[in-house]
Amino acid sequence: MNGSGKNKRYLLWLAVGTGVLAVAMAVLLGLQITQKRAIERANDLRADSVTALVFQFEREFLRFRQTLEASVIRPGAPDADNLTLRYDLFLSRLSLLRENPTTELITHRAEYQAAMPHLDDLIAEADKVMAANPLNKKDLATLLVAFNTIGVDVQALSLAANSEVAALLESQDKTMLQQNDEIIRLTLAQLLFLLVAAGALALRQRRQEQERQALEDLTHELREAHFRAEAANRGKSQFLANMSHELRTPFNGMLGMMSLLESTPLTPVQVDYIKTAKGSANHLLTLLNDILDVSALEAGKMTVNPEPVHLAALLSEVNALMNPLAVEKQLKFSIVVQADLPPWVLADATRLKQILFNLVSNALKFTEHGGVTLTIVPRPRTDGNTGLAFLVEDTGIGMDDHVLSRLFQRFYQVDGGLARKFGGTGLGLEISQTLARMMGGAIEVESTPGKGSVFTLHLPFTTCPAPPNAGMSVAIQTLFKPLPATTATHAPDTGAPAGASGIAAPLEALRVLVAEDHPVNRKFVGILLDKMGCKATFCENGQVAVDAAQREVFDLVLMDVHMPVMDGLTAARIIRGMPGPMGQVPIIVLTADVMNDAKEQAMAAGVNDFVTKPVQIGQLQAAMQKCLAAAPAALPAASDPAAQA
Repeated sequence: MNGSGKNKRYLLWLAVGTGVLAVAMAVLLGLQITQKRAIERANDLRADSVTALVFQFEREFLRFRQTLEASVIRPGAPDADNLTLRYDLFLSRLSLLRENPTTELITHRAEYQAAMPHLDDLIAEADKVMAANPLNKKDLATLLVAFNTIGVDVQALSLAANSEVAALLESQDKTMLQQNDEIIRLTLAQLLFLLVAAGALALRQRRQEQERQALEDLTHELREAHFRAEAANRGKSQFLANMSHELRTPFNGMLGMMSLLESTPLTPVQVDYIKTAKGSANHLLTLLNDILDVSALEAGKMTVNPEPVHLAALLSEVNALMNPLAVEKQLKFSIVVQADLPPWVLADATRLKQILFNLVSNALKFTEHGGVTLTIVPRPRTDGNTGLAFLVEDTGIGMDDHVLSRLFQRFYQVDGGLARKFGGTGLGLEISQTLARMMGGAIEVESTPGKGSVFTLHLPFTTCPAPPNAGMSVAIQTLFKPLPATTATHAPDTGAPAGASGIAAPLEALRVLVAEDHPVNRKFVGILLDKMGCKATFCENGQVAVDAAQREVFDLVLMDVHMPVMDGLTAARIIRGMPGPMGQVPIIVLTADVMNDAKEQAMAAGVNDFVTKPVQIGQLQAAMQKCLAAAPAALPAASDPAAQA
């Protein structure tokens, strides 16, 4: 029986029990009223009892007979006044005996029916005697004889009255005893019913307590299961993050080596092989990045960190990365800006670029003819801040309403055939939407099958002044022409400074300490540094790097993070704490760990810059020049013989 059926059954029994108790209480009330009336009647009988009437009549009968006897015996004239007084009292008591309703109790008795005629005859004779004046003693003597004769009847009448009253009282007592027995039985029945009801309530309370305890146990088990599931999910996310990092590390070496190989003299067939291999590797790296981002989101390790961002520089990076893809597919890629865009805004540049890279690369992927346009327009906000809309418009295959309704679902792809044709994990749009919401915005999409799609990224921004070390920034409108759109833009000069001085530092003959545990990456970084004209000293872990830094002063340190024996952050902190010039040496982290807080942890350890793998030679060169240009003037160059002396 379910809970609803049990409640109905309980309510039915409660209603029946309440009805039974009400009936029993009504019966008890009736019995109590009956007993009260019987007691009142008994009291009336005691106060105005027939026995009292008969007793008073007998007493006045005896007093008159005694007075009459004294008048007859005593010499002289009888006391007429006294006799008349006693006779009148006797008559009054006889009148009460006749007229009082309580006398009905004895009117059916033989004693009453026998005495009353004799009394009537006696009264008739006495009236005649008492009417004489003066009273005649002889008549009084005769009357005395008559009174003595009827005395037996008067006594019998008194005994009959006592007998009737006793019988009546006995009957009332018997009735009250019977009613008392009924009350006792009903009280016992009520007590029994209350005990049963109390037992039922106790049983129900016990069952409810057992059900509550069962629910608490189930809730506890569900909570424990939830915690275990969350722990397993965090473990899975951490495992995916670790595996992604472990996979990215050899990928860095593989992509780097292919880039180096591509720069060597090759036959056309070898160039095609290298191109195909790099394309596959880059695609696999994209999949790893998506998995890593999803793991970071699920593990709660991805946050948004706003900082001053130069929009022109950011769009230049987008153009620099996306334009080659468009050229490769013979598509037009344009970045169009409208007037009045702020040059500097507070935003998480990494996450914003990630969203734009995803939207633009998707647009290029699903477009075979025509082109893709990224348009940035301001959106005034009611709170006074600046809102920007990034519209990514393509002339690709488009989507119908069914596809649009499921577009931002995790692992959803347009369809199996297109997924195999275009590739992808189905995670990019879901990640982008999540990042947009974390930044207070959203992504909307409009699409027409066969005509293309428009993805619009709405984000709120707060304008801000240029940071002190930003140098002279170039207005965004001078880099990307306002409407009408330009096409196939090239990476413009953003005016972003290379360092505090804005002058690129020379890299030739630099002594660079490289801490890297992976042998392929050591070889790749060594070749890059050799191309720059630097002299590299390699260490397989952080402890060896610290030992090397204690023996020799270097111009710059390239530090991996995850290494055996001693990790890179610990080594960076030790080097930063060293006395002299080595404690101020620029340190650049090279890592495949792109979890959200990896950069913050590195910066907190005292490093100067953070470069993620796979490393490109231009990226590394720019980071080194920036760090060297921003280094304190007191930092001696290791290549300066005087400084090493």
